[in-house]
Amino acid sequence: MPISDSPNPLKRSRSTRVDADGPANKKLCSNERKARCGSDENHAQLHMPILTLEKLLRRLAKSVDFATLRALKGLASGGENGECVAVMVQSVIEHVKDIVAGRCHGLTGKKKLLEGELYLEWLHEYEFILTAVENVLKSKVQLAIGRTLFSILFHLMDEYISSVDTNQDGWSHGFPLVPLQRYSWVMTLVEEANDPSTEERSTMAIQQAEAMFERFDAAMARALKRYKAECMDYRRHAAAIGRMQETLGRGCCLLSEQTGFGGADEMGFGLLAQTRDAMLKWKRDK
Repeated sequence: MPISDSPNPLKRSRSTRVDADGPANKKLCSNERKARCGSDENHAQLHMPILTLEKLLRRLAKSVDFATLRALKGLASGGENGECVAVMVQSVIEHVKDIVAGRCHGLTGKKKLLEGELYLEWLHEYEFILTAVENVLKSKVQLAIGRTLFSILFHLMDEYISSVDTNQDGWSHGFPLVPLQRYSWVMTLVEEANDPSTEERSTMAIQQAEAMFERFDAAMARALKRYKAECMDYRRHAAAIGRMQETLGRGCCLLSEQTGFGGADEMGFGLLAQTRDAMLKWKRDK
């Protein structure tokens, strides 16, 4: 999804710093998406698995048992190359966004959310997924589950970045000629600029979002380590892990440009750093 600069002077500035080891400009930070398991028929077929995925994760966020873990692994392994996992996670995210909208739709005036606060609310609503993964990683249940856990978290972060990007630019992926309806309970950039209290609120939202990302990073890195340990031939997966690392790197760069998460340089080097470093090391294990 290419990002185009807005003539609006109030729009957040983008970084143009060039780094030899990272994305050189905004275009390289773009987080383009391929069509998912795309037909209406496929989405209908996935409706029940989507509901089941959220149900299983919410159950694991409370307690871990072998039957639930086995069901989660079976559900996640049903799609080729993880694409259907991406669709299921994407639909869970849409449900989460509906929950946030239902809770915040009545906000008006200075009580409206800032954009950064909106993205933080989404992250808070993902906490049941993070808690589920953390619980599984701490449990003593014997099951090769590392790949499933990492896949879920990877697609969660990937689709979260995509959601932020869509909301930031105000355009739909599927219908690029039709602008998305803005949330009436989220401040516009003009409203933010006219309210002196928003700077402190924005800083706090960034700090809290970065703290959430640190938790996600720790869980993803542990899930990746378990995935690698459970592989019969981990070198065979190195190229795929490398491609995922590059996708995650571009996504973090894009997210940082658009939100300020991950450091003032807006290149996203501070986001999911532990996971990305572990993925890079695996990529080099050929």
